[in-house]
Amino acid sequence: MIDADYLKGRIKEVRESIKELNKFVSKPFDMLTPYEKYAIRYQIIILAEALGSLCLHVAIEEFGYEANSYAECFKYIEEKGLLNIKELIKIVRLRNLLVHRYWVIDDLKIYEAIKEDFESVEELLKNIEERYGIR
Repeated sequence: MIDADYLKGRIKEVRESIKELNKFVSKPFDMLTPYEKYAIRYQIIILAEALGSLCLHVAIEEFGYEANSYAECFKYIEEKGLLNIKELIKIVRLRNLLVHRYWVIDDLKIYEAIKEDFESVEELLKNIEERYGIR
């Protein structure tokens, strides 16, 4: 059973993270402090986790589908017509790099990546809100 309060909480987290990320990238990269760069990393992790949690909840509770990863869940939800996953997969991959440190983190690349529009994210949130009557 879909828990509207749970979805509402994750949607709030996503929008707050995007708001914070947009604040940071409104400054020129070379004006960011080391603490702001770390805050950007953390906000990306929060964003990806909240998006993944939204996806997993919908996949399990509405469709009975248990995904093995956020990326798999996004692909499944895309098949159900709820979103376009291209941007969401990039966010999750960036989160994985930050959490698992598969490469030496390049804050400039992260900064440039998050300057892109969050259109796919907002599309997902609106679809979830409309589908489950969340306001």
